[in-house]
Amino acid sequence: MDESTLLAHALRDYMRKNVEESELGFIDSPLDAGEPYSAITSALSIAQHFSIPMPPVFVDHITALSSWTSSERTNLERQLESLPAWWELAS
Repeated sequence: MDESTLLAHALRDYMRKNVEESELGFIDSPLDAGEPYSAITSALSIAQHFSIPMPPVFVDHITALSSWTSSERTNLERQLESLPAWWELAS
């Protein structure tokens, strides 16, 4: 399993405690189709919609993936900036 697929599965597991099964389907479909990058962007869209903070380890690994195009990176940065800060979860 490559890093992007592993990361997509880890994101799905993290999101599972925050959203319903119907939302997880938007992550599962691209994973089942062998499209981990689409699964990652779906997970980020769901996190953005539900204002779910993203742990820094996920942010670091997502941004470190080398196959993103420049427009995808721009979109990722915009999505990640719109998420609540991780530390706010503890307060």
